[in-house]
Amino acid sequence: MDMNKSVSVVIPSYNGRSLLEKNLPALMRSIAAHDAPVEIIIVDDAGDDDTVDFIRQNYPQIILLVNDKNSGFGETVNRGISAARNKIVLALNNDVLVEEDFFAKTLHWFEDPQVFSVTPNMVDPREGRSQAITRLKPGICWFRTVNLQLSDVCRQGREIPLFFASGGASLFDREKLLLLGGFDPIYSPFYVEDMDLSYRAWKAGWKCLMEPEATVYHETSSTILGLHTKRKIKFIGDRNRTLFLWLNITDSSLILRYFLFLPFSLLYDIVAFRKYKFVGFFRALAYLPLIPELRRKRKVYFAVRDNDVFDKIS
Repeated sequence: MDMNKSVSVVIPSYNGRSLLEKNLPALMRSIAAHDAPVEIIIVDDAGDDDTVDFIRQNYPQIILLVNDKNSGFGETVNRGISAARNKIVLALNNDVLVEEDFFAKTLHWFEDPQVFSVTPNMVDPREGRSQAITRLKPGICWFRTVNLQLSDVCRQGREIPLFFASGGASLFDREKLLLLGGFDPIYSPFYVEDMDLSYRAWKAGWKCLMEPEATVYHETSSTILGLHTKRKIKFIGDRNRTLFLWLNITDSSLILRYFLFLPFSLLYDIVAFRKYKFVGFFRALAYLPLIPELRRKRKVYFAVRDNDVFDKIS
């Protein structure tokens, strides 16, 4: 039994009883097929359904934590990470279905001490398209994300770097995860936490990789869309993408580029009626007093320049 392949599965859940009932059996089968210890930690984010009773009655072996108040994705997952005891942490949404050979196909990457995370091929079963392969392309104020398919990047036996490891179904080196402080709660209630965490890992000199042979199934935003309006989701997403830039970019050339093009970008948002980006930027301003101290804390472990990271994940 290889203890280096031991896994703690951390599942945040808010009113997710029906999703857990649907997806936990597949996870249990994948655990039964694995040759090292695996624990499951479900953190109930103060939901008002019968998730807690369902888990206690049907899965007494699962470690169940219950938040006193609704805390959002980042803080809820962090609580599970703090309770985890094994070498690798699998952050897994309750709406994700895993295949039986998931662990066998992914954990070997952690033999490389520079690997921070491994993400499987995340497929939306409604469309058959991958959601996991995210790269960067130059944008007006610094970057824009591009989602690729396996046919665009797959090179058998070679590393496939990702801009970020999806917080919905990715494996992380727990020691590195704790060193970085986990998911930053500034992005509460959701979105961009995983992008931020992964980018900090790249800047610390680690790698976020994809394993194309492992597959999980996830209907895009199925949980969040059931709890929030599309309008609210877009405002939060664009606010958080702005915060991501303010917190992480340290290369002087990129900072200069950002401020030079920012007025033109905001003007374009107005003319093009892209209200979400425009409003998201101004909502981010409320967090501006927190940014200097948070940047100072992050820079302690930043060892790689932004442009060098950009070269790896573009």
